[in-house]
Amino acid sequence: MKTERLLTAALCMLLIFPMYGQSVKNGAEYRRFYLAVHAGPDFALGASNTILSEKLLLPATKRGFSPGFDGAWFFTKNYGVGVKYAFYKSNYEEESYREFTEQAYDSPVYEYKSLSFKEETHIVGPAFYARWPLGNSKWMIVTNAGVVLLHDKLSRIEKETRYIVSGYVSPEQFPGEKIGAADHKGITAGFALSAAIRYQLAPFAGISIQTNGLYGSVSKMEYYNQWEERYENGDISRKIRRIGLSAAIDFCF
Repeated sequence: MKTERLLTAALCMLLIFPMYGQSVKNGAEYRRFYLAVHAGPDFALGASNTILSEKLLLPATKRGFSPGFDGAWFFTKNYGVGVKYAFYKSNYEEESYREFTEQAYDSPVYEYKSLSFKEETHIVGPAFYARWPLGNSKWMIVTNAGVVLLHDKLSRIEKETRYIVSGYVSPEQFPGEKIGAADHKGITAGFALSAAIRYQLAPFAGISIQTNGLYGSVSKMEYYNQWEERYENGDISRKIRRIGLSAAIDFCF
């Protein structure tokens, strides 16, 4: 919790949304419309173990890549409203290899386990934007926060257990197991916020480094029941807690 609070505080101090033109001679020149595109890595905060079955538990993805864009209209020089969109994609792969010691065997027996799946998240929704220049310079702090529609998808879910034996131990004693699951999809409301520091390159463009946070909790997920040959909703929950770091370029009008 302490780490999450520190990261959340840091995220409130830096962000990505450039939206004012500035000339060297006349100082800050505020423009009402802007469009910013950004991309960078995202990292999971805390734990989010999603139980699909007794044998299939999916942890939070460790890291992923997240591009997105923001568009806003400023009704004053410091405050505005707009819309934000972002897409998160991650591949989870984990392997373990250890000696199998549940029983004593004449020859060594090793257990190999692997788990893999893909995760995709889309967010879109309205946001409130704010910006403050750092003196009469080309630097500016820009922040935004909003409630977004969050769609999360888990796919290509596969878990495998294999045993590796040597000597005269028969492999038939250790059949192993390979299981998978259908795609799981869930929709919920989430909260997104960002903070960035921006440098004005030209009256109509700038670059930014931003931190961003995404918080949401999916309580039900839809999946295809192949035995019943129909889609069903299950009480399967997954928490979304991520913080990211992105580079951005923006255009002001």
